[in-house]
Amino acid sequence: MNKGKIVMQIFLLLTMSWSYDALAEKVEKEIEAPVHEAVGIEQKTQAREVNWRTEKEKKRLAFEALEKELAMLEKERNTEAARRTALIANISRKMKQLEDIAEIEGRMSPFLCELLDKIKTLNARDLPFLQEERQKRIQALEELNTNPQVPVSEKFRKMMEALLVETEYGTTIEVYQQTIPLSGEETLVNIFRLGRLRLFYQTLDKQQCGFFNPAQKVWEPLEDTYLKTIQAAIDMGLKRKPVEILTLPLGRIMVQ
Repeated sequence: MNKGKIVMQIFLLLTMSWSYDALAEKVEKEIEAPVHEAVGIEQKTQAREVNWRTEKEKKRLAFEALEKELAMLEKERNTEAARRTALIANISRKMKQLEDIAEIEGRMSPFLCELLDKIKTLNARDLPFLQEERQKRIQALEELNTNPQVPVSEKFRKMMEALLVETEYGTTIEVYQQTIPLSGEETLVNIFRLGRLRLFYQTLDKQQCGFFNPAQKVWEPLEDTYLKTIQAAIDMGLKRKPVEILTLPLGRIMVQ
């Protein structure tokens, strides 16, 4: 084999070796590029999946929080609705009560005026006892009855109290001092009130006694024989002696 052919073969072998290395390198690059690209895509996909899962969890928690808040708001709305219904019902009751009160006041005012007139008439026709006290009570009732700021309930209560006092006068006895005209002179005497039946008097020196004549509206004397009886009645009225049966111009009366 000549040297030229050998050199040619070596050259061809070197050329083929270089071509193979270049081809291998090219093939390697062409294979590595898709692999690297695939890995990058996978990493990006995994990152997006992690982000998506994280975002999904956040959304889920936010949704649950909103559901709880909605349930709470719904409960509050139902509570407020029930409260509003109860408030409306209460307002309706109050309005009805006000209407009833207005109606009662419309009926009570004339009734109270009528009661006051009856008390006035009773005092005018009654025996003349505690006149100043009873007149003051009537004046107070008149002022109260004409005061628009005083509730009707308070007017009614005061009127009933006055009627109760007037009623008790008919079932009680009382002893007090009063100046009355006797023989043309104003004389201080002890008065014994026997309910609303009679007023008896006895002078402070215990020498004269008598009674008030409602028909004549004058004080009339009694016989001296009644001095002890009237004194006993006065002592019982002052609780200075026990209760006993007395004989007065009205007959046999149990003084209590």
